[in-house]
Amino acid sequence: MSKNKKNSDKSKKRVTIKTEVEATETSEPSVVEASELTEEQIEAELDEIVATPKRERIWEIDFVRGLMILFVVWDHFMWDVNSIGSSVYNSGLFKWLYELSESYYDGALRGVTHDVFVTMFVLTSGISCSFSRSNGKRALKMMGFAILLSAVTYAISSIINIKLTIYFNVIHVVALSVALYAAIEWVWSLCNKNWQKNIFGVVMFAITMTALVLGSCAKYMHVHWTNLLFGESEWRSAVIRKFKYGGDYLAFLPDFGWFLAGVFLGKCVYKERKSVFPSVDARYVSPVTFCGRHSLWVYFISQIVMFGFVYLLHDMYPIL
Repeated sequence: MSKNKKNSDKSKKRVTIKTEVEATETSEPSVVEASELTEEQIEAELDEIVATPKRERIWEIDFVRGLMILFVVWDHFMWDVNSIGSSVYNSGLFKWLYELSESYYDGALRGVTHDVFVTMFVLTSGISCSFSRSNGKRALKMMGFAILLSAVTYAISSIINIKLTIYFNVIHVVALSVALYAAIEWVWSLCNKNWQKNIFGVVMFAITMTALVLGSCAKYMHVHWTNLLFGESEWRSAVIRKFKYGGDYLAFLPDFGWFLAGVFLGKCVYKERKSVFPSVDARYVSPVTFCGRHSLWVYFISQIVMFGFVYLLHDMYPIL
């Protein structure tokens, strides 16, 4: 009898505890806590979305880069027309284009605008790197384009027996610059103390100024930078001539300095990663910004297609 009574008391306690737990679980304060927990989860998800948004394109950077790449396309087209020669053109249109290319390459317009436009293209590429999530991946992508461009132009040169191989030009310069900047970013990530960051800043300023000054001296004083650094060398001069007198050529200096200047400019001017001209409707300049967004493809396709078009019509269908 006593055992049954004890068991009965235990079951009553269990029922009481269970009832209290259920009451606690279904009570109003618990519902509020559950509601608050759900709101916190939603806020956490929203914070995560806001922290990693889909980055909007800054239209003016794409616009400037688009203008520069369109100039490059025009410059290459003039070279394509000029490289065939006036004696093979039968049509008035291409004779006129050849005369235009002659005056363009010998005139002051190209002498002034070419260096400015190429520098602006490299500068905007540096600005774009300050927005990139992974400059390492960006460098690999651009190196792939550069290697592909060299391989295709080498194959075309071998087939038609014209020196068109592009060993090192603006795409190679930007690809190498992005790769070096990815390494610079890694070194910066190791600088945890203020004195380390200060030394890093001074070193980077010195590298940028050295690249600009040394490269400008080599470019405008007609002294090659390798001679300034390492002295005269017959085999080095032969390598330089091979690189320079292909289909296109651009020295690494001073443009690497302009690239670093672009990175610095991007971090200062676009600290919030927003357009500095937000009132402008980007739709009105969308054709140019499209070229800027896809400048690699525009450059690559234009190089191959334009010369192929001129050469095809001249050699296989002599109607030019």
